[in-house]
Amino acid sequence: MLKTISPTRSLSTRLALFTIATAMTAMLALTLLTNAAATENAIATARHQIDTQTLNGIERVEMYLQDRRSGVALTAQLPLVRAMLENQESPEARERGQFVINAVQNTFNYDTISLLDLSGKTVLSTNPGKVGQDRSQQPEVIEAQRGIPAMSDVTADLDEERVFLHFTAPVYGLNRQQMIGIVDGRIVLDEIHRLVALDKNRSGVGSYSVIVDRHGVRISIPDFPQLLFQPVAPLAPTVAQEMIDTRRFGSNTAALIRQSSSMPEVMESINLINQRVEERHFFTGALNSGEEGESVIRRLRSADWYYIHRVPIEQFYSVVRAQTNYAVLVTVIAAVIAIMITLWFVQRSLRRPLIQLVETASAIAGGDLSRRLQMHQRDEIGILADGFNTMADALEARITEAQEAKEEAQRSQRAEAEGRASLERSVAEYLAFVQRVANGDLSQTLAIDRNDALGQLGIGLNKMVESLRAMGRRSQEAANAIAEAAAQILITTTQQASAVNEQSTAVAQTMAALDEVRAIARQTADQADHTARDAQAALTAAQQGIAIVEETVQSMTDIRQRVEGIAQTILSLAGQAQAINTITGTVSELADQSNLLALNAAIEAARAGEQGRSFSVVAQQVRDLAERSKQATVQVRSILGDIQKSTQAAVMVTEEGARRVDSGSQLVSQAGNVIHRIAGEVENGAQVNVQMAASARQATVGLEQIGQALLSIQKAASETLTSTRQAERAAQNLNALAQSLQQMVAIYRLA
Repeated sequence: MLKTISPTRSLSTRLALFTIATAMTAMLALTLLTNAAATENAIATARHQIDTQTLNGIERVEMYLQDRRSGVALTAQLPLVRAMLENQESPEARERGQFVINAVQNTFNYDTISLLDLSGKTVLSTNPGKVGQDRSQQPEVIEAQRGIPAMSDVTADLDEERVFLHFTAPVYGLNRQQMIGIVDGRIVLDEIHRLVALDKNRSGVGSYSVIVDRHGVRISIPDFPQLLFQPVAPLAPTVAQEMIDTRRFGSNTAALIRQSSSMPEVMESINLINQRVEERHFFTGALNSGEEGESVIRRLRSADWYYIHRVPIEQFYSVVRAQTNYAVLVTVIAAVIAIMITLWFVQRSLRRPLIQLVETASAIAGGDLSRRLQMHQRDEIGILADGFNTMADALEARITEAQEAKEEAQRSQRAEAEGRASLERSVAEYLAFVQRVANGDLSQTLAIDRNDALGQLGIGLNKMVESLRAMGRRSQEAANAIAEAAAQILITTTQQASAVNEQSTAVAQTMAALDEVRAIARQTADQADHTARDAQAALTAAQQGIAIVEETVQSMTDIRQRVEGIAQTILSLAGQAQAINTITGTVSELADQSNLLALNAAIEAARAGEQGRSFSVVAQQVRDLAERSKQATVQVRSILGDIQKSTQAAVMVTEEGARRVDSGSQLVSQAGNVIHRIAGEVENGAQVNVQMAASARQATVGLEQIGQALLSIQKAASETLTSTRQAERAAQNLNALAQSLQQMVAIYRLA
């Protein structure tokens, strides 16, 4: 028990009272200073908070608008869109174009996607009622006609009461130099209202955001929808009249403009930002709820809009008061601790507990968290010791928890790194596979070991390569068949040329024999006494002529049969070329499907953001492969066109050759008949010498006719030889084209 003494004489009491008075004085002074500093810091902190909220809201709206712009720009680069604008009268091109814009509308959530020609007239749209509409006077269309992607003001379309935003982008042809049309994407403002509504109560109860345009017209104010499209301050008369004349917000534009608010501080802030005095501006003024509020305004980067975040004054300064109360609480705690320390020193056992406390605290600071104060006092020192031990326990528990959390974070980071590495390996494998396919290697397939969207993409790539492999195999078989047919045609035409050559030689021999017969006939007329011998010689020559004529007839028959065989072979070649044309049509359709697959992959990659960048590379490779396949299809079709032209020319040549052969056969038959008659006459001349002179003259006339006939035969044989040479050259060209087709198809390695 302590000795009872007078409180006024107790040193501890006086020290305690002095300490309390000193602490209270210091606490009061510190509170005043802290309150002033905390108030200023709290206002800056609160403003930073609402400015951060404004930046977050702007970023959400900017990302949404940029996504819409990207969708229109991507649509303008699609090959099927270019094909439709270049062939507007083609039903097939319009059907494919309709399919593409419907897919883009569903993917990017547009209200309407339209394709415009260079004059600004709508030629195709997801809304059939828009086809034929003239939009050439709209500012965003005029900008697109200049080659500049643009976004419209918030405005109502013709004959509609709803308000929309339009995004336009120019469409260029394959040469990337000539503009061929415009893509127009239209959206409603519902998604923008939803993004702005996310700021409701974010900075305290009653806080909200609003978007206004350069004239102060409220474009989005989801917390007060009755104020939508109403100005924050009266508009200039010219601006108001222009909006009324253009039905900016539909038929109710005049009524909306007249219902303007009185918030001049908003327009002053817009003017300051437009003058580039500052990029943001804080101001106070009445909120739409009627109470005073603190606001911050910033301008959007991609549009002439202004984003305003507004907070009621009560909520704004509640943060300031919280900071002040916190400062007072810290000051009071500091004063209490100072009083406790003073009372502790007053006690008789001040030194030993203090040394033990210092040693224990030093041990804990050195890392020995198991050290505790061993004090059993029930006074303030004991309470302090218990509090210190409790603090050490809490510190040890928190450090343990921090270590466990750190280990868990490290495990999560390792798992995430492994997943990222797996994704990168899969994307690299897919990219290498697509590059091999693009280089013509169709013999490999992807090993699919994933069940996610990347695995589905791998399955789609395997199916695409399998289809390309089958079509390549069929193309090679058709090319080999064409090459074999062309070689056969070349052999046949060569044989035909040789036969015609032999025919020409035979005709020449016949003419030589005919000259001899004519000489004999003349000698018979001059020398009647040698009639028998000359008649016998003439009879022998006539018999040789008959044999040669019969051989010529047989040769003409063989030539006709070979010409008919060539015609049948060429017709078969034309059928095979038509089959290859059907295969190229299938390849073209597959290229279009690959383009659509690339579009969907690009869309998914755009949605995935940074993680989808590798997907966009794969999608670009698939699109390049589809373009190369389509170009190869065009080349094959060109070669097939040349083959068809050559086959048609060869058919015409063979038909003409057949007609010449028929004519030659008839002439040879006539010549044979004449020679038969000559032989009869010569034989009669041998028996009847009296009539030899007259018969010789008749034989001379007949021989002249035979000469004319043989000249006609020789001319027909020459023309037939020329036609055969033309057919041979056509067959050589056809053979060269077949070899070119084989080389082109051989690019793709199928096994």
